[in-house]
Amino acid sequence: MSTFREKARGRTKQMVGQMIGDEKLVEEGREQEREAEQQAESTDAESAGAKSADDRSSDTKSADDRSGRASRH
Repeated sequence: MSTFREKARGRTKQMVGQMIGDEKLVEEGREQEREAEQQAESTDAESAGAKSADDRSSDTKSADDRSGRASRH
């Protein structure tokens, strides 16, 4: 399930818990929202790591292309 949807469910549990006075439900909602945040952060970090690796790869290729062209002339 998407992290947005999980965060929304957690927030909803918190609000319902507050309305009916169920502190256990409020805490459950907080935990669910925290877990969704952590999942989103780890997904963002993985994406940033993959993008960084792609950038390094293309930088290396560009440097190889430049050095190859310079030695041919």
